[in-house]
Amino acid sequence: MNKSRTVLAVTALVSTLAITACADPTSDEASGAPGENCTPVHPNVRTITEGTLTVGHFPNPPFADSEGNTLTGVEGEVLSRIAERECLSIRIVRGNVASMIPSVESGRADTTLGSWYRTAERAKVVRLSDPVITVHLAIASRKGSGIEQIGDLPGHVVGSAIGSLWVEDVNRLIGNDQKLYETLEASYADLKAGRIEAILNSQPTAVRQIEMAGLQNEVQVVVPKPDDAVKATLHPGQTNFPVHLQNASLQEAINDGLAELRKTGELRKILEKYGIPADADNPQPLQTF
Repeated sequence: MNKSRTVLAVTALVSTLAITACADPTSDEASGAPGENCTPVHPNVRTITEGTLTVGHFPNPPFADSEGNTLTGVEGEVLSRIAERECLSIRIVRGNVASMIPSVESGRADTTLGSWYRTAERAKVVRLSDPVITVHLAIASRKGSGIEQIGDLPGHVVGSAIGSLWVEDVNRLIGNDQKLYETLEASYADLKAGRIEAILNSQPTAVRQIEMAGLQNEVQVVVPKPDDAVKATLHPGQTNFPVHLQNASLQEAINDGLAELRKTGELRKILEKYGIPADADNPQPLQTF
């Protein structure tokens, strides 16, 4: 299959997954209901359901996870703090990774989380919040495999999550040797089974996933040197909480909440809790790709 057919196939897969997931979402009851005397910082903030922040969610630890009706992970805790500032309870709507941005674009969710990078293409369909944290691309591969830099990828079968920042660049580099996955768990199961030789992920995600897969003694995680072939190595990704194009009020509330958490040092404490390097709390300059 040539590159154009690969792109078309992936696009079709994403569209199908999005329609499927949005047709029958799994949702939890709203959690964290505010007290009667709660006063929102932004009283005019708009959400799909008054008093509730509807959040599209797929598990991507350490960025996003959940315990019952409570969001956890770095971005889960950050978004929960922002919701509290605005006196909003949180309703979790679960789906697969491909359904998240379409759910915000179509108005089925107010926002989503799980390390969504700020990209120029994404900005065409949703509003991008200010950056939450900076995230570096990493290569997870078996120790001794010699797959540690971008230049090592040709000739090897490499996994990436659908929608990742680097997919198109890596496709140009290795073509059909890049295998795209709906879920992180599926990619690491294939790495464990030897069906692929390496995985491209954000560094925190890769570290957490090899722990969950029990591969700590077999797999290494390396942040490759900057390489012109893959722009994500030149400019680390900046995560954000995307919202509907017409909802400037929610974007403003999220941005102000992020600024406050950064100013008070609460954001850095959350990073430390989940083992994210402190320098992730400095996403400058503001950028899209």
